[in-house]
Amino acid sequence: MGILTDEMKQLVAQQRLGFVATVDADGTPNLSPKGTMVVLDDTHILFGDVRSPNTVSNLQRNSALEINIVDPLSRKGFRFKGAAQYIKRDSPAFDELYPKIHQHFAQWGPLKDKIRGVVVFEVQRARSITSPAYDIGVSEKALVQHFGHHFEHLAHDKLTASAAVDFELISFKLCPFVQRSVITLLHKKVNFRIRYVDLSEPPAWFLDLSPTGKVPLLVVNDSHVIYESAVINELVDELTPARLHPADPIQGALNRSWIEFGSNCLIDTLHMTTAETEEVFRNVVSANKAKLEILEAQLSEGPFFNGPEFSLVDASYAPLFVRLGLIDRLIPIFDREALPKITQWSDRLLALPSVINSVPADFVERYEALIWKRQGYLAHSLPGAEERAPVQQSRY
Repeated sequence: MGILTDEMKQLVAQQRLGFVATVDADGTPNLSPKGTMVVLDDTHILFGDVRSPNTVSNLQRNSALEINIVDPLSRKGFRFKGAAQYIKRDSPAFDELYPKIHQHFAQWGPLKDKIRGVVVFEVQRARSITSPAYDIGVSEKALVQHFGHHFEHLAHDKLTASAAVDFELISFKLCPFVQRSVITLLHKKVNFRIRYVDLSEPPAWFLDLSPTGKVPLLVVNDSHVIYESAVINELVDELTPARLHPADPIQGALNRSWIEFGSNCLIDTLHMTTAETEEVFRNVVSANKAKLEILEAQLSEGPFFNGPEFSLVDASYAPLFVRLGLIDRLIPIFDREALPKITQWSDRLLALPSVINSVPADFVERYEALIWKRQGYLAHSLPGAEERAPVQQSRY
């Protein structure tokens, strides 16, 4: 009997994209998210779309491989270690393997015309992992302790935190707009605190701080209160090293425009959870799809919105993809084949540690409870909905 359990196989099938650490000839780990993965059997995982020349050359020098696959919603996953073999497309070994794998990639058309080769990974060890809690921020030490020493090779300017500025975020645990700011802070490795409020019964201190009674709020150095997530993110970016917003004024303005467009897309997910009838729900889904088609036409080759570098635009869209993913698990609403660039972008963002760690550990349960509380059309697609007692509708 092999190492891979049914739970492990299911997560691989759901995520398809995982953190892959190959090992260079000098023993230095080389971390990068690569590959479309499928389970071949109880011991082997196949990477059927390996495009990185560095990954291929590293594996040809050293077969050691580590994969961390984490569900971005539950933040739980598995770490696999073992040995990998790169098999070129035009080789006897590939011809022997092809009958076992072609059915996994039927959507690509003729597999042999699409790829240069595949990697077959033999899992030798596996263990469960849970991403670190973000409630009090994530330090470089905590990140390295959790994910292992292979993060240490990342540029130190991306791991430094600003000690001169004190940040406290105020929100509730399901707010998608504060999630944007959490992602920004985590991606920049900035120390921060987060305090939650119950918006159905907001405390007096919160109402004294918030001019609008809304979240998120950012308290800077215990004295300045900033609100609106886009403004918060730009301020954090300006006050800390390694800027995420383009320096060019025109490009910066374009980025702000697409961040605002993303806010409108995000509001659609709210309406999906409150739609009372199937007709209203489908209308919201159609409106959201139309927006995503506009966004699809705007995207470049990626992997991020502006190209190779993560930006505030990416931080603003990740909460949208988290929620679309959860809703899509209940009722299919997202056409991956019709939106290939958005699909690739979404998969890339949802695999980032800063996105995985941007929601509480019980986010999935809380989000489903919120859907049920709103008692819309979507609520009746929740697992065990027929056994749940109806509740009074609530915005929060």
